[in-house]
This record gives sequence, structure tokens and C-alpha cells, in this order.
Amino acid sequence: MRKVRITDSLAYHVYRSARLLRRHFLSMATSLDMELTQEQWFVLNKLVLEDGRSQVDLGEEIFADRPNLTRILTTMERRGLVRRRPDEEDGRRIRVFLTADGRRHHDEFAAIVPKARSQLFAGITKEDLETAIRVLARLESNLVKDD
Repeated sequence: MRKVRITDSLAYHVYRSARLLRRHFLSMATSLDMELTQEQWFVLNKLVLEDGRSQVDLGEEIFADRPNLTRILTTMERRGLVRRRPDEEDGRRIRVFLTADGRRHHDEFAAIVPKARSQLFAGITKEDLETAIRVLARLESNLVKDD
């Protein structure tokens, strides 16, 4: 029987990196005395780029299932970062909007992102980073195809 070394697995390294990135993100938020999860940051960022997105679209963009997205948005709404409103043309669709406080949270966190990225990607060439992104995008595409 052939021995399989988990440390040779890309999935193992992706998992470990994701866990470490989550921890790094939380320390960044803590440094700003901000209660912000990665998922909440993803929502804020998506809304800054396109406010009024549908709740379904946001879920697909940040890869959150319905119950988790509802929990995320409920927490954010309770904290005054977003507001949800029925779509004017289709009342079954819920649109999510950034509040002024949500924009402030986004901008405050976004201000520390460039320095954090610089430290995070130290010693990694632009080409290597582009290759990594391309490989991970292909991996994601292959996995989505299988579903």
C-alpha cells in the first residue's frame, strides 16, 4: 500500500492557509477595535462596489448558503452596517444597502489592507501571485462543475 503524505496535498495547504488568513484577518480587525468577520467584510466590500445587491447575489458572491447569509446580514443590520429592503419591482427579492456606518467600517478597514497585503505577500512575485490566483480559480471552477 502506497503511503499518502497529507503535506503533499494542495487541499491541505489551501486549508491551512485559509485558517491562517482567517486568524490574520481577525487580528487586523482587533487592531482597529472592530468586530468584523471575513464574511462581513466581503459583504461590505461587495456593497461598496455595487450597493443594493440582492441577498441571493451576495450569497453566491461570498459563497454563503441561505441560513448563514441571513445570520450574517441580520447581525450586520442589527449593528447598523446594512439595511435590507424589498425590491421595488419584485417584492420577493430582498436588496441589501450599505449604511453610512457600514461605509465608515469599510473605509476604516480598507485603509489598513494595503500594508497588510504588502506584509502578507512579501517575497512572492507578482507573477507567482497571478499564477496562484489562476490555479485556485481553475480549481474552484472544476469543483463547481462537479456539483
